[in-house]
Amino acid sequence: MTFRQSILECAVLVVLAFLALHIGWSVAAFDWVAAFSAGQRTGTQDILATVFFVVALALPVWLIRSNWRLVTALRERARAEARALDVSRRDPLTGLPNRRVYPDLVQDILTQPGGPPVGVFVLLIDLDRFKPINDMRGHEAGDMILTEVAARLRRLCGPFDTAIRLGGDEFAIVVAGQTADFDPTVPAMAALDALRDPFAWPDWSADLSASIGIARWAHGDTPADLLRKADQAMYRAKDNGRGCLAVYDEDLGDSLRHKAMLELDLRRAIDADQIIPYFQPVVEIETGRLLGFEALARWPHPTSGMIPPDQFVPVAEELGLIDRMSDQLFARCCIEMQGWDPTLRLSFNLSPVQLCQGVLAARIAAILRAHDIDGHRIEFEITETAVITDIDRAYTVILELRALGVEVSLDDFGTGTSSLAVLSRLPFNSIKIDRSFVIDIGRHPENAKIVCGVLALADSLGIDVTAEGIEQIAELDFLRQNGCGKGQGYLFSRPVPASEVADLIKSACDMARAPERATVPPVQSLHSPVALRNRGRANG
Repeated sequence: MTFRQSILECAVLVVLAFLALHIGWSVAAFDWVAAFSAGQRTGTQDILATVFFVVALALPVWLIRSNWRLVTALRERARAEARALDVSRRDPLTGLPNRRVYPDLVQDILTQPGGPPVGVFVLLIDLDRFKPINDMRGHEAGDMILTEVAARLRRLCGPFDTAIRLGGDEFAIVVAGQTADFDPTVPAMAALDALRDPFAWPDWSADLSASIGIARWAHGDTPADLLRKADQAMYRAKDNGRGCLAVYDEDLGDSLRHKAMLELDLRRAIDADQIIPYFQPVVEIETGRLLGFEALARWPHPTSGMIPPDQFVPVAEELGLIDRMSDQLFARCCIEMQGWDPTLRLSFNLSPVQLCQGVLAARIAAILRAHDIDGHRIEFEITETAVITDIDRAYTVILELRALGVEVSLDDFGTGTSSLAVLSRLPFNSIKIDRSFVIDIGRHPENAKIVCGVLALADSLGIDVTAEGIEQIAELDFLRQNGCGKGQGYLFSRPVPASEVADLIKSACDMARAPERATVPPVQSLHSPVALRNRGRANG
């Protein structure tokens, strides 16, 4: 029952009570007067008349009082409901409207009298590097920052704008553009500038930035669609380096739809164990002897063909599937190794995400036991980016891996910013010189000096070196002359499927039995550029 209904009911009851009193008074008074005139009035009639009059007078009073209490209770309940509704639609920390308000706010703008404004935009704002500050200084400091962020955004809002806290460190500004030339990047840039200013208090300060995604309402969009587009644009801004903005467009939508399909297909491929290893030979540069292979992940997609790892490994990391995929791939490699010569080794790449797992060594040990592979035949490659964020944790994981008998190599050496620091603090067995320093080394004296420096450093530390990306005889000769121990690259062979590994091993054995051909690279598959040139000469 509403407050208005209660008042109406009270009024009706009062009218009915007075009507009953009037009728009762008229009838009772008539009977009493008639009886008095006839001299027939008795004491019982007097008592009944008195009781009737008292009840007739008390009833309206009781009804009015009861209904007034009901009206008061309903009024208080309405106030409490209004307060509860306001609390449920307002963020208690910042005082800004919350996510519940967003759909109604957009809908109100779109259905306002006179039609919607020229453009309705959502600016989705996500704070960069907020979590480290929150973790380091505590939630109280984090709350202070969020409150100040809300105050700065509120000051930026014009008469047609509304700032909202969506949750956590995400905010939004709903903007109703009033002119045809309205540019939503102007308020977005103002928000970026406002949030770049230091957040200062008497005893501490913090520097933040934000990433902003901008989306414009299009015909047929729901409020949820608009927010989703802004969210997608915001993640593009983060991918572009943070502290910047990005605007949603159809190209972004197409790429995101492609990524969504890729994620779905990758889930299915991992469920079906369809990620397969390709193998690239690793050779001893001085003698040309085949030492083993590096395993490289490949995804034979049913419609897109062979997909390289740089396209799907990051997706697997984002989806939390990298451990499962890596275990499947490593198990496949161990199965293939069972048919190799026991002296051949396998290099296997570990994802930075895997290095954070406390059970990594236990999972690897279980796979080695299941396939009866000696740990000394395995080398795991770890990139600098995988260890630099938490060197202490990386140190523990590397020791756990080495306890299994495997070796651990620092991959892509020289491409990071702290390679020497990483190498000095972590117990690596070997390093791999990145291919960017090896390709055309004869025409780049700076790269030649870097490679020589790395080889001298490794020699002083007593660790092995493998050079990647060897594609020319001149590069091979340079590395041999400067004492590089191992190498791999297209000069020897492209990565090949497991079905062609046996041919590579046989080719290496045949080459070892023909010392008079030692000047020719020892391992050449049919896919090798050198092999193709040699075949051309033979046919000529």
